[in-house]
Amino acid sequence: MASVADDGVGFDPAAPSQGVGLLGMRERAQLLGATLEVCSSPSGTTVRLGLAHVECPPGAAGTTPGRQLSRAGPGPGPTG
Repeated sequence: MASVADDGVGFDPAAPSQGVGLLGMRERAQLLGATLEVCSSPSGTTVRLGLAHVECPPGAAGTTPGRQLSRAGPGPGPTG
């Protein structure tokens, strides 16, 4: 579970919007087979992303027991 929260003024996550922020997050979560929960109130907003734990078979490419997998493919280059 990943969670991000703020202490802003909140908003109505079900209200129509001209932006694509929440829609994009929901679509990406669905593509990952994850759950996305947006809770907002006048005292702030919390966004939670729930991902299922997937066990890779022993010896699968890119896995090392006891270590996290690194991201496949080229990542962003150095900034600054």
